[in-house]
Amino acid sequence: MTTSDSGPPVAPKGIAGSIDGDMEPCWLCGRSVTARALFCHSCGAVQAPRPLDHFTRLGLERRFDIELEVLNRQHAGFSRALDPERFAARGARQQSNARAQLDALAEAHEALRDPVSRARYLLGLLGVPAQEAEEDEEVTALSGQLAAAQDVAAIDRLAADVGQRIESCIKYLAIAFRNGQTDNAARILARLEQLEALCAASRARRVELAPKTP
Repeated sequence: MTTSDSGPPVAPKGIAGSIDGDMEPCWLCGRSVTARALFCHSCGAVQAPRPLDHFTRLGLERRFDIELEVLNRQHAGFSRALDPERFAARGARQQSNARAQLDALAEAHEALRDPVSRARYLLGLLGVPAQEAEEDEEVTALSGQLAAAQDVAAIDRLAADVGQRIESCIKYLAIAFRNGQTDNAARILARLEQLEALCAASRARRVELAPKTP
């Protein structure tokens, strides 16, 4: 990564997040600014967020198997640089732009930090339509076990089983994306969403069965 005088580390040319030739005028000085820039390269003014995909906004490669540590570090670095209090002396517009940038970064971070929403978003970027969930015998059987569970221990065993299946799905998703098998990735995502829904249902069921404190 390289360091910009007008903000946090930015991605070097040649990887996703760097948009060569895509320039727009700075609202303050009129000089050319890259679409991804948080600050004007010439006058340092905070720019309003431009329409970018979430990966590009956070300076990341457009891929499924991103490292959460890198994602969080990118988001934290950009967020620190855009603290609106830093621009109080620069006027309302720069503070407003900083807040808008923070909102856009938070939206991108929220979408990419969860594997399910990240996969859904990436498939959307690639133009792959969502697939209808097929009837899954394993998920149906697990749902039956959840309905029949009568104590917290049974729920916990079921939740552990579902959690392992979720982890397996995420691994297969990463492989599918890595190999360019987007249709397969869409099918795996549909199963993963069913498992995530079952996991949420097990948490709710656990609350129902947990001993009530006086």
